[in-house]
Amino acid sequence: MTLADFAEARSLNPAQTIATGYSGGTALAAVYDVLVRYDPQTQEFEPHLAEDVTSNEDLTQWTVTLRDGVTFSDGTPLNAQAVVDSVNWYLSSRGFDAAVIAPNLAGVRAEDDTTVVFDLKTPWATFPAMLGQAMGMIVAPAAIQAPEFQPIGAGPFTLDHYSPQEELVLNARDDYWGGDPSLDQLRFVWLNNDDARFETLESDGADVTVLRDPERVQAARDAGYRGYLTVQNLGNVVMLNSAEGRPAADPRVRQAIALAVDPAVLNQRVYGGVDVGSKAVFSELSQWHAPDVEVVPTDVERARALVEEAKADGFDGTIGYIGNSSASGRDQALALQAMLENAGFTVETELLQSTADIIQRVFVSRDYDLSQSGLSVSEEDPFQRLFTSFHSQSASNASGYANPELDALITELQGTEGKDRQEILAAIEELSQEDFPTLPLSPVTPFVPWQEDVHGVQPINEGMLLFGDAWIGECS
Repeated sequence: MTLADFAEARSLNPAQTIATGYSGGTALAAVYDVLVRYDPQTQEFEPHLAEDVTSNEDLTQWTVTLRDGVTFSDGTPLNAQAVVDSVNWYLSSRGFDAAVIAPNLAGVRAEDDTTVVFDLKTPWATFPAMLGQAMGMIVAPAAIQAPEFQPIGAGPFTLDHYSPQEELVLNARDDYWGGDPSLDQLRFVWLNNDDARFETLESDGADVTVLRDPERVQAARDAGYRGYLTVQNLGNVVMLNSAEGRPAADPRVRQAIALAVDPAVLNQRVYGGVDVGSKAVFSELSQWHAPDVEVVPTDVERARALVEEAKADGFDGTIGYIGNSSASGRDQALALQAMLENAGFTVETELLQSTADIIQRVFVSRDYDLSQSGLSVSEEDPFQRLFTSFHSQSASNASGYANPELDALITELQGTEGKDRQEILAAIEELSQEDFPTLPLSPVTPFVPWQEDVHGVQPINEGMLLFGDAWIGECS
């Protein structure tokens, strides 16, 4: 089975690759599996590699019971000590999700061969979500004891070969705990944009792909492809680098950018009106939408006045923007440049070849002023990406934004369950419309379409997919 994936996993090391479906996480899940998976049908986090996951009454301790008989691909057992060692290795290696886990985790320990206990510093209602991401992708002891990291996991596939920027090929295991996979191989290829991914699907060059561009999503749905559709809040944003020395460190500059940009006009110019342009963190597509919170209007005159104020205090008016070289990326860059220059900015645009290149510049080196990006705040657990992206204690806060009031709201959200989160998320929305930690342009409705003869692909959290039960063929 060939997956034309959204972005290349340039490493199968879970501490080096961000475990989402839009940054290479599906390849990681194929090799390592996850302790917990999100089931879109039940809308619950359910045990997967784990047999059971329970908490104490105040949500400060979570206990994971492992399945008997699970082994890594090198034949060694996946036991409680292996989980503890893998978790501690991930945290000490500063994997992406360590930014949200490390400040909140008091410790992890093996109570016996099949029981792992996570002690937390604060109540965490949705902690199981973290066990469905990189930290829950347990690596074998041999993987981290070798001089160089080796991709040895408990998932249904093992590495055959990796040719950077060409393909990643995984072979099926015959001793997978979930039963022998129906697929012999799982092949990942990476194309530069959604146009190319959709064309490859249509020409039968791929069995499955991942689309985020609204026009391509609509085209795939109109063509009758089966698949999985979800909502990602802050799916299309302008990242604002608020770090010291950057233009957006000045709140007036952030506000001017927000006032200058009109998402509805952007939607028409870039996507032909099929998108949902919105400056809301949680748009009307989201279950967490706050209809009573006023979204900042487009007001070019007010934007110009703020830019002039900032210039009077030494700002030279120049700001850089990083975008994608795809057709929609170019259109968005041109439209944003026109809007911002109409408000008095001078915009220097740089277009990069791939999503992986943007991830490197924004989230790794953090060398940018403004950038096209997606923060992918999920419907199932908004807390983790809000913490990772905007909390001042998050090591993965690539925006450089810090606000004690937002920190407090995110921490309150962490210990709250279900619909009780609505009021807190409305307060986060209100603050975001005042101070602009980032500029939302629209949510994204990612679509994973597949061919008619593809079956058994399992969507999980953060846009990732599981292929252990996938198969190709005619239904009898």
